[in-house]
Amino acid sequence: MSIPVNALKDDELLHYAALDPGAATELARRIADNSIDPSAERDELREDVRMLESRAEDTEDEINELHSQASTACEFIRRAMNPDERVLSTNELLQKALDCLE
Repeated sequence: MSIPVNALKDDELLHYAALDPGAATELARRIADNSIDPSAERDELREDVRMLESRAEDTEDEINELHSQASTACEFIRRAMNPDERVLSTNELLQKALDCLE
């Protein structure tokens, strides 16, 4: 069963061209007719990559912040469990740990 390549949108055709000879032929035809601009598609893909990289950086920052807060909470819990290191009461230390995790 062949893909109805003439019904594909330009971006779909770009993806299927590597998989289906008919799609590759249709892509070549559209490029020759100037009805598709591969450089415009490339620019859109580059913008998508930049957006994904930015999201990845934001996510990494969030992960680092969560890790830092969890580490701080663990330290408060360790101090609450060790009577020799307590400057604050157990409840105060546990409240500080809870505040970090919220």
